[in-house]
Amino acid sequence: MEELRKKLDDFENRLKKIEEFLFSNQTKIENDVSKDYKGLVGGIRFLIGSGFLNQPKSVNEIREELKKESYHYTTAGIACTLSETFTKSQKILNRIKEDKIYKYVVRK
Repeated sequence: MEELRKKLDDFENRLKKIEEFLFSNQTKIENDVSKDYKGLVGGIRFLIGSGFLNQPKSVNEIREELKKESYHYTTAGIACTLSETFTKSQKILNRIKEDKIYKYVVRK
């Protein structure tokens, strides 16, 4: 009986540690997400993270998807940010030309 009690206490302690770890990290993850997705750059990062740019998309397609997520920016602003920040500086996206239209896709 004593051995069973000891095992039960051991399991309770392990469960408590796991719960503390999960709940403390969950708050940190939620805070990090809200910081990363602010502004136009954050909106584009959100689209990248959600997999939207795994297939080539035009600036207009990206603009429409950003609107759905409540990011309202001009086409020129989006095009400039995609080209300068995500293609040239950070090298996260590739820009390809399909049917005389530039499209952006995640770099593999």
